[in-house]
Order: sequence, then C-alpha cells, then structure tokens
Amino acid sequence: MTRLARVDMDAVAPLLPGDKVAGRVAARGEHFEFTPAQSTKVHSPDPILSRRPTESEFALPSFVDLTGVKIGRLTVLGIAVDVITSTGQRWVVRCVCGSYEVRRARYLKACAAGSNPGDDEPMCDCCGYTRKLQRGYHNPKKAEAAAQAIMEAAR
Repeated sequence: MTRLARVDMDAVAPLLPGDKVAGRVAARGEHFEFTPAQSTKVHSPDPILSRRPTESEFALPSFVDLTGVKIGRLTVLGIAVDVITSTGQRWVVRCVCGSYEVRRARYLKACAAGSNPGDDEPMCDCCGYTRKLQRGYHNPKKAEAAAQAIMEAAR
C-alpha cells in the first residue's frame, strides 16, 4: 500500500487551496486574518469619523488640504475626528480594498511629492501584508503553529 492510498481525501479536500496564490500561502501555513502590528494603528472595515478642515487651519501657511487626493491605492477623506496627537494631524484614508485607516499628514505629503518612504505604492496595511505574502514573505512561527493545528486535526 502506498502512502497516498492511506490518505483520506474527504479530510484533505477542504484544506486544498483555490488558486495559485492561495496555494503558495497555504503551503507555508499562512492565512489572511489581518490584525495591525501596533496597537496605535487604526484599521477598520467601517468608515472612520472625519471632518473638513476649518477656516483657522486654512489660514495657517504650513497647512495643506489633502482632502480628495489619491495617493497610490489610498484616497484621503478628511481629518480624523477621534485621533488627536501632538506629532501632527491624522487623516482618514480609504484603500481600494474598502478598508479605512488613519495616516499622518507627513507621510501623505511625502507620498504626494513622490518621495515615498516605503518601497511600494501607498496602500493599507492589510493590502501591504497580502503583497508581502504574495512575494514570498514567510513567518516561521505562524507556519509552525498552523502545521501543529493541521497535525492535531488529522489525528
């Protein structure tokens, strides 16, 4: 009897991936449940409260209205209402995937000027993580945990 004859295909079939990218990701035990790496990051499938710039903000010489600007995969919607920091304004952006995030004005201005701080086009953190997985990023701890879960389920 060969090794393949002993495999129960009814137990394995739900684990088979649907396309090429899913196959590469599943082979390493990765999955697409995204949570932001930092607790200070804001990432939401629901819209984040934003506001239009005030007249006093327009009067400042250093203020640049970014509302409606498209930067890479992001569209700037307005200034974040709930997020107040001393390091600059936070702007609510919407990615083409439909998720909402909050980004600093400094980052958005740099990307709009063409000096992108990262190596890719600007996108939400979830799309960035997906892109890393597509390019072969491998997290050994997650892969080991997924392999253990599959081994436990197979017993």
